[in-house]
Amino acid sequence: MTEKTATPEDLTRLLPALARQAVESYVREEKTVKVGSEDAIFKRNLGVFVTIKKGSSLRGCIGYTEPPWPLGITLIRAAIASATEDPRFPSISPRELDDLVYEVTILTEPREIHINDDKDLGNIRLGRDGLMIDSYGRRGLLLPQVALEEDFGAVEFLDATCEKAGLMPGCWKSKGTKVYIFEGIVYKEYL
Repeated sequence: MTEKTATPEDLTRLLPALARQAVESYVREEKTVKVGSEDAIFKRNLGVFVTIKKGSSLRGCIGYTEPPWPLGITLIRAAIASATEDPRFPSISPRELDDLVYEVTILTEPREIHINDDKDLGNIRLGRDGLMIDSYGRRGLLLPQVALEEDFGAVEFLDATCEKAGLMPGCWKSKGTKVYIFEGIVYKEYL
C-alpha cells in the first residue's frame, strides 16, 4: 500500500488547519484532537513551531527542534502550548479564537556553525536560516522569518537570538557558546 504524499499546496492548508483545530478544541473544551490525515509527513519526526498572531501582533509561539514524536502529534502539542503556555502572554481565551491566524514552521535538523570572523557571517542566509544559540545551559531560538520581519542583519539576528536565550547581545562570540542554523519551511494560514 502506498502512503499518501501531500503537495506543498495541501500542506499550506493542512498544517495551519490542524494547528487551529487543536487550539480551538483545547481552549473551548480542554480536548486534544487526533491527527486526521494519513499523509506520510505526519508520521515523520520533524521539528515544528506554531506561531499564533492576532492581527500583526504575536500571541504565542512554541515548538520543538528535535521532538520524540511524529509531526502530527508534535504539531498538536506545539499549537496547544503556543496558546496556553507561552510565558510572554496570558492563555488564549475562547473569545479570541476567531481573530487568530496560525503559522506552522517545519524545521530541518539544526547544524552547528562556527563564526570566527566577519566572513563567516555569510554562512547565515537571512530569511532562509533560523538560529539557535546554546550557551552555559541557556538556549534561544529565532525562526528564519524573524530576520525578515525585523529587518535584521546577521549580527543583529545573532544578538537577538542571544537575548532570546536571556543572555547578553554578543554572547555568540564566547568560546562556550554554540551557534546552530536550521532551515524552516513556513505554512501560513490565509483567511
